[in-house]
Amino acid sequence: MKTKSFISLLCLTLGMFLFQACNDVPSPYDIPGKGDANSIYGTGTKDSPYTVKGASLNQNGGYAWVKAYIVGYIPVSTGDGGPSYTISDVVFGADGAGAPNIVIASSPDSKNINDCMAVQLPSGDVRNALNLQAHPENLGKEVLLYGTMEKYFGGSGVKSVTAAILDGQEIGDMPEESGEAIFSADFSQSLGEFASVSTSGSLEWYNDYSSAMITGYKDFNGDGEKENQAGVTFLVGPEIDLSQIEEAYVATNMAINYERGDLNANNSILISKNYSGDANSATWTQLTYDTEGLNSDFTFKNKKTAIPAEFMGGKVYIALRHTCSDTQSSTWEVKKIEVIKGKIEDTPEEPNPEGEYLNQDFTSSLGGFTSTSVSGTLEWYNDFQSAMITGYQDFNGDGQKENQAGETYFVSPAFTIGSTSAVHMAINMAINYERGDLNANNSILISKDYTGNVNSATWTQLTYDTDGLNADFTFKNKEINIPSEFIGSNVVVALRHTCTDTQSSTWEVKSIKVLSGNAEEPGTDPEPTPGGEGDALIAIDGATVSLTAPEATASGNVTTTDLNSFGWENAGDPLGATDSEGTEIIFAQEEGNNPPKFYTATGGVRMYALNSMTLKASKPIAKVVLNCDSYQGTNYVGNTQLYATIDGNNWKIVNDHTSSSGGVQLRIKTIEITYAE
Repeated sequence: MKTKSFISLLCLTLGMFLFQACNDVPSPYDIPGKGDANSIYGTGTKDSPYTVKGASLNQNGGYAWVKAYIVGYIPVSTGDGGPSYTISDVVFGADGAGAPNIVIASSPDSKNINDCMAVQLPSGDVRNALNLQAHPENLGKEVLLYGTMEKYFGGSGVKSVTAAILDGQEIGDMPEESGEAIFSADFSQSLGEFASVSTSGSLEWYNDYSSAMITGYKDFNGDGEKENQAGVTFLVGPEIDLSQIEEAYVATNMAINYERGDLNANNSILISKNYSGDANSATWTQLTYDTEGLNSDFTFKNKKTAIPAEFMGGKVYIALRHTCSDTQSSTWEVKKIEVIKGKIEDTPEEPNPEGEYLNQDFTSSLGGFTSTSVSGTLEWYNDFQSAMITGYQDFNGDGQKENQAGETYFVSPAFTIGSTSAVHMAINMAINYERGDLNANNSILISKDYTGNVNSATWTQLTYDTDGLNADFTFKNKEINIPSEFIGSNVVVALRHTCTDTQSSTWEVKSIKVLSGNAEEPGTDPEPTPGGEGDALIAIDGATVSLTAPEATASGNVTTTDLNSFGWENAGDPLGATDSEGTEIIFAQEEGNNPPKFYTATGGVRMYALNSMTLKASKPIAKVVLNCDSYQGTNYVGNTQLYATIDGNNWKIVNDHTSSSGGVQLRIKTIEITYAE
């Protein structure tokens, strides 16, 4: 009897245990994983973002949304032999925080490192809005983040954050909603269904840096030196069915850098409805994207371009075509391509500031200007961070330069000069090698009846003073009054370059503006000086920048610091260093859009517009020599506004610029410091 009761009790207990255990097992629809709409840890979409646990289970390098609370940060390594930090070193709080990262958790008061995840904050709007250094009030707030799910600080993390939502405000570059996608390809782990097809040369698209990417500038022959290689290479996607679609567009998340020609022509997004495996025989239509924000660094941008109506109602193929030569190549990286149903939402253009009718910068592209040849085959192109043209090149490939005759216009988009009492053009340009009349062969023009044909338009020449031009490639600001007859009219401006088979200038233009008011009289611009009292004198020779303290006497104590020797992460923050004399080397973003970055490709630190480098020494410094990078004909020695200030033993070198982005990077490879007696 006792045995029977015992067995009954044992069965009842076991049954209760099994019932309870089964209740603890998630239902099939609760198994975490991307794409499962009912996942207990989210699905990575904006409407169903990952929790911290969900993000840690999906560390696949792909973009996704994460929702959590800001609880702290990871200290930033100084790079001077000090400790390297991991997620275990999380600081719960905001005191002492740096700008490059935050730490998130599933609750606002969490202190459990197993419930935490580090988040990389790239420079720009997201970092400016979220970092605890500038915004300690963000501590404990809930935040929605869009970035790549990949390791950071030795644990599960979120990197390359491009968008966020905090306090109901959208920040950064918001991605398209995935529910609207007809087709979507993510290149974070592979090329997927896309195929690399070379129609010229031997280059290929490949998967790296969580992207589909291609470049024609690599060490191809294994001699340790990079060289350019020519090629035309397609990345062709699978068939996409638009048979039931009336309107659609292509959305591409991409970065392009080092392009010296036309961005759209050499880094093309294409569509075809008759591709059958041969890229050469297919009929491709180019889908032109806006180039804003591209070609100055590797910041990824979301670009949208409409698909023409002729492709609706059938099946199509999308392709990327990369074109490069044996003298230049871009590096093109693409994280995602989508075909989205519907129209691109119109974003109203911000009006120009009052009194500004045209403002075009040619640092990274030709902008809205178009090159039109009326004689010969010369074209305006983008190089040396300028719009430029020359008739003196190696045209036939024999290694010798020769002159080629031509007459080539560079025409602006149409714009209206509003009601004003006076108007003028401001142009920043350099002209060299002109053997004829500067104004006649390098002409600035304006027209109010241009309709697309430069020959039939009526042009008025705007004569500029030539002081300081045609001796070297020093850029000069020239201001020219525009006749009053053009006020109140819809106009275009143009640059006209004329050359013969015996002589040609080289003309480079960095920017053109049309502004209200009268031009300043020639000769009123102050000559540049090396700075105020205590500032270093600056001399540039090729890729070397020398900065000298005016009153110091140099000693024989010289140190050389190689910035490639500190083990910094590629494309990461240079976290500080010291030379053999104990002088601290500190890089800072200051007011620039982009922070300084270390790149293994050049073995040095890239200082962008407005970035600074501070030298904190224990003894006076007499001279600093910066050995910089040179790439494809450009010496990256900083902007013309570069300056250095001296405060006791401390130097601060600033890559100053007229704006917070653009200009010429200061790419420092080694720093040579000569101490004073």
